[in-house]
Amino acid sequence: MSFNHPEILYGLFALLIPIIIHLFNFRRYKKLYFSNIEFLKNITAETRKQNKLKHLIVLLLRMLAIAFIVFAFAGPEWDKAGKKPDQTGEQLRLVYIDNSFSMMAEGENGQLFHEAINSTRELIKQSARDLRFALLDNESSSGRNTLNKEAAYSKLEQMTISPAYRKMASIIQSGLNLVKEKEIGKYEMFIYSDFQKNAFDTKNFPIDSLGDYYFIPLKQSRSRNIYIDSCWISTPVLIPGKHAQLMIRIKNASPEDYEKVPLTLHIDGQQKAVAGVNLKAGSTETVKVSFSLGSAGWHKGLVEIEDYPITFDDKFYFAFNIQKKLKVLEVHNGKASLALQMFYQSDSAFQFERMNYRQIDYNKLKDFNLIILNSLPSYSSGLLKQLKTYQEKGGTVLFFPQEVTDLTEENKFLKSFQAGRIVSLDTANNRVVRIKQSHELFKESINKIPENAELPTVNQHFRFSYPISSGLQSLVSLLNGDAFLLKKNIGKGQLFLLSVSLDEAFSNFSTQALFVPVMYGAAISGGALPQLFYTLKKDEILTADISSLPSAETPFSLKLASSDLSFIPEQQSGNGGLRLLLRNDNMKSDGFYQLILNDSTWQIFAFNFDRNESQTAFYSAEEIKERLSSSGLISFEVLDSSDNTQSNVINSLQTASKLWMLFIIFALLMLLAEVLVLRFWR
Repeated sequence: MSFNHPEILYGLFALLIPIIIHLFNFRRYKKLYFSNIEFLKNITAETRKQNKLKHLIVLLLRMLAIAFIVFAFAGPEWDKAGKKPDQTGEQLRLVYIDNSFSMMAEGENGQLFHEAINSTRELIKQSARDLRFALLDNESSSGRNTLNKEAAYSKLEQMTISPAYRKMASIIQSGLNLVKEKEIGKYEMFIYSDFQKNAFDTKNFPIDSLGDYYFIPLKQSRSRNIYIDSCWISTPVLIPGKHAQLMIRIKNASPEDYEKVPLTLHIDGQQKAVAGVNLKAGSTETVKVSFSLGSAGWHKGLVEIEDYPITFDDKFYFAFNIQKKLKVLEVHNGKASLALQMFYQSDSAFQFERMNYRQIDYNKLKDFNLIILNSLPSYSSGLLKQLKTYQEKGGTVLFFPQEVTDLTEENKFLKSFQAGRIVSLDTANNRVVRIKQSHELFKESINKIPENAELPTVNQHFRFSYPISSGLQSLVSLLNGDAFLLKKNIGKGQLFLLSVSLDEAFSNFSTQALFVPVMYGAAISGGALPQLFYTLKKDEILTADISSLPSAETPFSLKLASSDLSFIPEQQSGNGGLRLLLRNDNMKSDGFYQLILNDSTWQIFAFNFDRNESQTAFYSAEEIKERLSSSGLISFEVLDSSDNTQSNVINSLQTASKLWMLFIIFALLMLLAEVLVLRFWR
C-alpha cells in the first residue's frame, strides 16, 4: 500500500496525546467517609486490575482511531502489480480526447465528442487543486508545458473535431514522451474514444509499468454510415463536346439497408446528374454517371450524397483537365505516311506531328497521346527505354513493321515489351474477316458492321507467335486465323501491333473504312488522366506540368478556392515538371486547391478527407480488455459507460482505488468501541 500524501503521516505523532493523558491522569479524587471499610479492603486488589485493563483498552482504541484518521487523510492506495512504490515528484493527469470524424456520431447523451468534452470537464473539476494536466488529441498535445486546472479548462474549450487521424499507440507514446521530458513521478492517463478497430493497434503499444491507464469507450447509439469511397473516369481521353463516364464507389458501413439514397453530380457548380442508390447492409455499390464535357481546361467536380450524423464523407471532390487537342506523333524512317497525315489533319480534334527516327526529341514524347512507329529500320536502346517509360505512364504506341527478310530489329522491339515475336512473312493472299467490336478501341466508332462490309484485303503479312502469358489479344483476325491487329497492356498504357505496313504492297488497309476506327480509337485511348483527387494528411507530393511556362523566379502558391487560405509550398522544378512538397499543417479543409502563378491558375488539385474514419467497426469493453491484456501496459482499467451517465463514470474513476473511506469507517468503529467500553464496563 502507498499514500498519495505521505507528508500527512507526520500526524501520527498525535498518538502521543492519548498516551500523555493516560500517563498523567489529572482526575481529582473525592474523599468519601465510611463507618466501616472492612468489606472494601476485600475487593481493592481486584478492582485495580480491572480498572488498569479498561484504561489500556480505551488507550488502544483512541490511538487506533487517531491512526486511522491520519491514514485516511494521507490518501491510501493499493500498490498494483508491477508498480514501483517509490514514485515521487510532480503528479500529472493526461487526458486524450479522440476528436476524429467518427466522434461526430450520436451517443446516448448527444454527440460522442461532446460527451468526451463534458466528461473531461467533470474530471478536471473533481481533481485536486495542485494536480497538473496534459490534454492530448489527434492534432496536438498541451505542448511542452503541463497545465493547471484553469489552463486545462481553457484548452478544453478550444478543442474541435479535426480531420487528423492517429493510431492509439502513437497517442500513448506522445503521453510517455511528455512524462519522460518532465520527469513526472506519478501519472494517470484517461482515454476517451470510440475505439475504432483500425486505430486501436495494441501490438504497437509501448511498454509502461508506471502509469495508470483508464480506457473509456464511448458508444454510438446507432452504428450507421454511408460514404463515397472514391471515383474515377472510365473515358480514357477527355475531348471538348464529348461525353464521359464517371464511376462512383459508395459504401454502406451500416447493419441496415438503404433505398434511393439521393446522389448528385456537380461540374463547375452546375448540377449535371441525379441518381438514387440502393445499398444493402455492409455492401459496396459502383454507380455509373454520364455527363457532357465542356470547353478545354481544368474543371471542378463534386459528388454528394445525404447522410446523418457522420457527414464529413458525404462529399467527394475531383478535378480533371480537358485537352484542347489530342497530340499524335509519327516516327518515320524518312518516308512519312500521307494516309496518316490526311486522316489526323482532317479532324480539328487532333494535332499531328512528325519526327525522323534519327532526330527524336525524347523530352517531348510524354506530351503525345499516341506515338506511331512507322516501319522503322532500327530501334536504339534509348528509344526502347523511353517508349517503355512512356507506356507505363499511360501512353499508347502503334507499331507498323517494315518490309524486310531479316526480322532482327522487329523482334528486338517485341522482345523489349515481351510481346512475342515475328516468325515469318506470309505472302499468300488473305483478308480481314473478324473484328472484336466489344473492345474499347472500336467503342466510339463502330456500332454495327454490315454483312456486305468491304474489309481490307491482304497481299502479304507477318505472322506473330506469342504465348498466352504474354498478355497479347487479337482484335482483328484474318481468314486463315492469323492476327491482323494485336493489343497488349503495358503499365497504364498500351501497345498495338499491326501485321502489315502502310505500304500498299502489303494491303489496302490505309484506304479502307477500318483504317478510320483503328487510328481514331488508338489516338483517343492514349494518355493517362491526371490524378483526379488526393487525400488530406496523406498525400504529401503533388506534380504539375509546366513545360509551356518560360522559366520564372516567382514561386507557385496554393489557394483554397472556397476561402482566402493561400500558402507557398516547398517546390522543385525541372524537365518541364513541378514538384510540390506539402506540409499538411497548412491544409485542414477538403475542397479545391488552385496552383497559382501571377494570379493565373495553372492546375487544380482536389483534396478529400481520409475515409479511415468512415468505418463503423468498434471494439466493445470486453474486447478492449482482451486486447490490452497482451499489450505493453501493466496497470489499466476499462470502464463501460453504457449504463451510467458520464458524471457517474467520473465518480467511479475518482473513487475506484481510494481506501480513505474504509479508514474513516475503522476510526468511527474505534470511537464507538470506546464509548461502549466506557458505558458498559463497570
